[in-house]
Amino acid sequence: MERVLRIVIKAPEVSFRRPLDHNYQRTLPMPPPTTVLGIAGAAVGLSDQELWGPGSPFRRTKVAVWMDTEPGRARDMWTLLKIKGRKMERSPYMRELLFFVRYTLIYGGDEGFLRRLLHAFRDPVYPLSLGREDELVVVEDIALDTVSEGEPRFRGTVLRGDVRQMQMRVVLNPGIRFEPPLVETLPLSFVVDRKRIRHPEHPATLTFLPLGLEVEIQHPRVPALRCQGRNFTWINC
Repeated sequence: MERVLRIVIKAPEVSFRRPLDHNYQRTLPMPPPTTVLGIAGAAVGLSDQELWGPGSPFRRTKVAVWMDTEPGRARDMWTLLKIKGRKMERSPYMRELLFFVRYTLIYGGDEGFLRRLLHAFRDPVYPLSLGREDELVVVEDIALDTVSEGEPRFRGTVLRGDVRQMQMRVVLNPGIRFEPPLVETLPLSFVVDRKRIRHPEHPATLTFLPLGLEVEIQHPRVPALRCQGRNFTWINC
């Protein structure tokens, strides 16, 4: 059995912008791997350069995430103030929001490092948020746990790869909703240059499964693990 750090978080409002969206910013249903690593870096107190540096232990940290509840959804209009020459203009854009979310984050790696993360999340150096500084989260539960071999049946989690190109079977459960999965290409890490600008690296195709849709997948790139009764897979390795 493998030892992992399991963290349950909740937040009143979050949004994870899809990378190619601009004027209409749709949200991913769950935090991407860089966000899961970023919140751990904030707990430890690392800068961007330290978090994404070549010697960072987070370069070797495995992550996974699943949703525990179906969030509420809304759209909000924001405006950006742009300066063009001597004139100022306001440019509107729409942003999708998720309300009252509850996620379980899983970290895998050296047990000594996981214990360090455990203490950091209990007494974080920086405020914990999922993206924007005002989208703070509350740590509801945190513990070192064990994972075992699971079944390749997934729901409400993130998988590595495109399930549309895999051998997949929909599991028909009472009350199932045929909401399609979301497939997106996202970076698994960043490189920070001397000007402290982040550049995405290691793009990977990820599938975000809705909570109400359970699928059975047979694919060698999606080995199933199980923790607290939920099946998941590592998404950054």
